[in-house]
Amino acid sequence: MDKYKNEEIEKIYITASGGPFLKLNKNLFKNIKPQQAIKHPKWKMGKKISIDSATLMNKVFEILEAQKIFPFSPDKYEIIIHPESLIHAIVRFKNGIVKFLYHEPNMIIPIANALFNFKVNISDVIKQKYKADIKNLNFLNVDVNKFPVIKLLAKLSKSPSGPIIINAANEILIDHFLKNKISFNSISNYLALVLKSKKYKKYAIQNPSNLKKINIIDNWSRNITLDIINMKFKKK
Repeated sequence: MDKYKNEEIEKIYITASGGPFLKLNKNLFKNIKPQQAIKHPKWKMGKKISIDSATLMNKVFEILEAQKIFPFSPDKYEIIIHPESLIHAIVRFKNGIVKFLYHEPNMIIPIANALFNFKVNISDVIKQKYKADIKNLNFLNVDVNKFPVIKLLAKLSKSPSGPIIINAANEILIDHFLKNKISFNSISNYLALVLKSKKYKKYAIQNPSNLKKINIIDNWSRNITLDIINMKFKKK
């Protein structure tokens, strides 16, 4: 992507499987338990990233990371749902060409290619037969009512340290959810409250130029998240 200019690209789509609750009625989200959220239908992952996939927070992080590595205009990036988890990114160019990144849902494939600069015979790494069938690929718009964390992206993209803040807050909230201290819906609700806090802008606009600054911003986010959770509990 480094060789392309901003004006050459029309759209960059980052795909999401939709996680375990893609087809679940939104009214039932309040009853979701940790053991349900960690059961991803396509990927074998740890508990934290599985829950990020269930909320679509993992794709928020991926967009924020992509904007740092490939600093195209933020409005070029978009998240779409692809339940089959075979296409992982789509780049639509203004010249009419569209490029897809396709591979089986196994993280060994992208990691091995990154380590060996795409000069790896994947059959030497993974002893399995690959499916040649790439028919019946589906792409859906994200339902922001089911995945409200997507609405946070616009604000996070405007500040250098917004990603640090949202990452720290998200870690605290997932830990609380896994311990059955907060509900599944509370994760996105509390994240939105962190971004609305009075001192958010003060920390978000800071340049994270060294580890000391990063730790200060990270610690503030963790503390304000805990304060918000505790305040909500006191009101009950």
